[in-house]
Amino acid sequence: MQSDDFKDSLRAKAEARHTPDPGRKKEMSDEAVRNLLEELQIHQIELEIQNEELRNAQKVMEENRDRYFSLFENAPVGYVILDPAGMVKQFNTAFADMLQIHAAKKTGLVFADLLSREDAAVFRARFAALFKNPAGKQIKATVRMADGTRRHVQMAAASHMQKQRHDSSDDSELLLMVTDITELTRARQDLETALDESRTREQEIQGLLKGARAVLELETFEATARNVFDICSALIGATSGYVALLSDDGSENEVLFLESGGLPCDVDTELPMPIRGLRQVAYEECRAVYDNEFMDSQWQQYMPEGHVRLDNVLFAPLIIHGNVVGLIGMANKEGGFVDNDATIALGFAELAAVALQNSRHADKKDIAEKANRKLIAELQESLANVKQLSGLLPICAHCKKIRDDQGYWEQLESYLNRHSEVQFSHGICQDCMKKHYPEFCGGDHGGGAS
Repeated sequence: MQSDDFKDSLRAKAEARHTPDPGRKKEMSDEAVRNLLEELQIHQIELEIQNEELRNAQKVMEENRDRYFSLFENAPVGYVILDPAGMVKQFNTAFADMLQIHAAKKTGLVFADLLSREDAAVFRARFAALFKNPAGKQIKATVRMADGTRRHVQMAAASHMQKQRHDSSDDSELLLMVTDITELTRARQDLETALDESRTREQEIQGLLKGARAVLELETFEATARNVFDICSALIGATSGYVALLSDDGSENEVLFLESGGLPCDVDTELPMPIRGLRQVAYEECRAVYDNEFMDSQWQQYMPEGHVRLDNVLFAPLIIHGNVVGLIGMANKEGGFVDNDATIALGFAELAAVALQNSRHADKKDIAEKANRKLIAELQESLANVKQLSGLLPICAHCKKIRDDQGYWEQLESYLNRHSEVQFSHGICQDCMKKHYPEFCGGDHGGGAS
């Protein structure tokens, strides 16, 4: 292609010859005319070559344009081009399919209007800085579909074109590469939910194990019940509550302790707590029950004056051999109770029931052990008394009376009766018969009577 200097030269020559000068033509020699004609012919050839090169360049530009358009239009990610005002100038098929936008809507679109309300406000606030320096910037947002659903996208920004118009206005464009990350976001959310649930289950298991250790380390039932209640309430998030046992006649609760959670409470815990209201449901149905609108429920009428305010309540029964013997009551959880809270409370109520049963067994064992110790002492004392008969007995040489430990003399029969199980039957030996009753003796033979 010709240089600018040569073009200027041609232009000067053309302008000089634009107005024919007959006088000058007469002055030109034939050789000068031939030279000029040759120059014009050469210039004509150069123009033809230049035109051919321009056609080839135009063909290459068209091919590059078609290639760019194909890459832009058929890219697997969404492409959208914005002007400095944030208006959509062009977008590809992937972006149209992603947002369910029809071709008729390609003009007059404001990109921020395609986003959710929250993300649109953020995008508008950051757009000027993003347009000015887009390199390396990424934005996550939620777009609104034509059918009203929403999808999560990630946008990477880059400068698309930057040229200066003749009127000194900026013709820059911003290219946004939009990737649908809805499934990835949903998978990440599912994973985070699963991890949260796993951590929650781990905390619940740790709490139950801690409660089980409290039962195994049983000192008194009251102390164990308080420990179990504290673990359960911390795990669930309740701030108030109590543990109560069913009275012997089965008509009321007997409160072991009451946790007000820092709220004012003027009710005497020694007052009877009849089995009624929601507590009665837990007793009769042997299941955990809760109410998150307690102050507006029918159960509120049973609350005595001065009671702790109860925004929500949960009752879990203590069950032994199929019978409800008490309750764990919890209240005032922020956000209210859920079914899982009832399940957890029921598990801790079972631990408390085991602790109560163990405590009662321990009491019975202590009573039995005391009875056994008393019986053993009595047997040992009796054995000691029996052994006295095998020792040295002080006996009168004449009347055969025996002297006891207090120094009194008593008949041999009486002494042996008191210190053994010996029974006496009286008779007369042959020698005493001859001595005292000779008239009944005949010859040398004697007889005995009983």
